[in-house]
This record gives sequence, structure tokens and C-alpha cells, in this order.
Amino acid sequence: MTNRDDFRKWLIENHQNKKEIWLIRYKKATKKPSIDYVEAVEEAICFGWIDNLEKGMDAERFALRFSPRKPKSNWTNTNKDRARKMIAEGRMTPAGKATLPPDVLS
Repeated sequence: MTNRDDFRKWLIENHQNKKEIWLIRYKKATKKPSIDYVEAVEEAICFGWIDNLEKGMDAERFALRFSPRKPKSNWTNTNKDRARKMIAEGRMTPAGKATLPPDVLS
């Protein structure tokens, strides 16, 4: 996947029945198309998922693991702000809202 729309389509189809996805991203220096990190995290939050592991693959690529957020998991202020932004933009799904901490919805 090289953009947020492709990742969102995958999440729409798979967020309820998959346990993880590894997104392959290219390092900026390669100038190869690659999904933006912040956009990927924003889309994941919309479906109740979160990034949780990154592994280098080779000199050009790394893999970023996304999985469903665990109940009562810790939310950083940055991700709370991202969730608020997704709500304001109308991108948040019911699955994503179900994982939000109370202070994001108030």
C-alpha cells in the first residue's frame, strides 16, 4: 500500500477479522512511493487499531506492524489529538469510537 486510501480500504474490509498487518514503507531517501506514517496511524485509529512495532528490512525498507488496540491500552496525547482530528473530519468509524478513552469524546 502506498497511500492512506489503500490502507483505509484494507481496514474497512479487514479490521474485524484480521489480527495484524505489516505495512512496508520505503525510507524517504529512496523517493519511492510510500504511505505516510502519520496518515497510516490516523487511519488505524479510525478503526480501533494502532501501530506497535517497526522492523528494518533492508537498506531501503522497513515494516510497520498495526494491530487492533487492546482494551484499556494507554493513549498518548498525540494519538488523542489525532483521534479528535479524525472525528472532526468525519473519518472515525464506530469501531474506532468504541476504543476511544472518555476524555476524547467529551
